[in-house]
Amino acid sequence: MTARGVALRLLAAAWLLLAAAADARADAGHHILWEVKGTHNTVYLLGSVHMLKAAASALPSEALRAYAASKVLVMELDLNGAGAESLLESGAELETLPEGQTLAQAVGPQLYAQLLARAQPLGLEPEVISHFQPWFAALMVQQLELAQSGFDAAAGVDEQFALMAQADQKPIIGLETADEQLGFFAHLSLEQQRQFLRSTLQDSAGAESESNAVVSAWQHGDTVKLEQLLREGSKESPDLYRLLTTERNRRWLPKITQLFNGDDNYLVIVGALHLIGHDGVIELLRRQGFSPVQH
Repeated sequence: MTARGVALRLLAAAWLLLAAAADARADAGHHILWEVKGTHNTVYLLGSVHMLKAAASALPSEALRAYAASKVLVMELDLNGAGAESLLESGAELETLPEGQTLAQAVGPQLYAQLLARAQPLGLEPEVISHFQPWFAALMVQQLELAQSGFDAAAGVDEQFALMAQADQKPIIGLETADEQLGFFAHLSLEQQRQFLRSTLQDSAGAESESNAVVSAWQHGDTVKLEQLLREGSKESPDLYRLLTTERNRRWLPKITQLFNGDDNYLVIVGALHLIGHDGVIELLRRQGFSPVQH
């Protein structure tokens, strides 16, 4: 398991947690891409889908033009960073329960039986997951089910741009580290983790249709639909919404606003749900006097 895979799995699961099944409304001529003028430069902000099916993985031409015009990429995680593996190793303890504790004890017999019923057909045997923290077991199940449906992080927006940047020797600035991303879930209380696992198991059957709805809205630049999905998710899981979306947006904002003081153009790529809505990065920038323009 690579640091890249863990980070993208984490973010993909967070994305689906906030999504709800719905039919996307096309918003012709728009993309989840904004342009903001700095003092001497331009900063592009692109909303990402972290996992895509190969058939839906084509990148919008406007996003490719923004990439070509940018000297540096800014992403949630530096996917090309040389230190990523060491960060993953140090975060391994966040994925597992303290010594002497088991997952069955942590979640209780009924929820554990439900988990096994989902996990074993995916190749996750009890001896593999018995010491996972509940949040990590939930993400493993969700990731594997999505993979069975054809979703792949390698086809996702982040991975595609990271590989282009590597080939073109463009630097990537990470807004977070792998340890920080893992810590968002690992620092939930045990009861919150149990709720997350329960919700994941209940929603697993609809994960593919939910993800398809998000992808369709993203493809059409449909911010109205994405905001609707965001609102529904925030009502269903307010604690996780605050942790995974609102708080992270506010932590990223100072790093993003610093970019407007430079001479180089930047392409900022974060999960699309981080850009839209009342607490999204685009609205936060407007409140600070910037004028984002959607492409």
